[in-house]
Amino acid sequence: MRLVSCLLGAALAAAVVVPAQAQDPFLQVCMQTTPQKMCECISSKLPADKRQAAIEGLRKSNAAMRPGGNLLDPSMLSQEQMQGLDAVVIAQANCT
Repeated sequence: MRLVSCLLGAALAAAVVVPAQAQDPFLQVCMQTTPQKMCECISSKLPADKRQAAIEGLRKSNAAMRPGGNLLDPSMLSQEQMQGLDAVVIAQANCT
């Protein structure tokens, strides 16, 4: 029983040490190209129903911006991913 309590205590302590943004997939992908403060603001204004599509769209956008990446071709994005990126742009406009 003592071992279980020690393990549980260690697990809880580890969970507290991990920053919230490290657990948020949107912040992870956003902060690859945008400052943390702006990403946090965008995240707070991003509609929940657009969040996953925004993550997927940002991943493709980030890949296009890497050295050797190709320009982002909108035809390579699904309609949902385009709507997700639109939601990011709208949220970002409300963060400036």
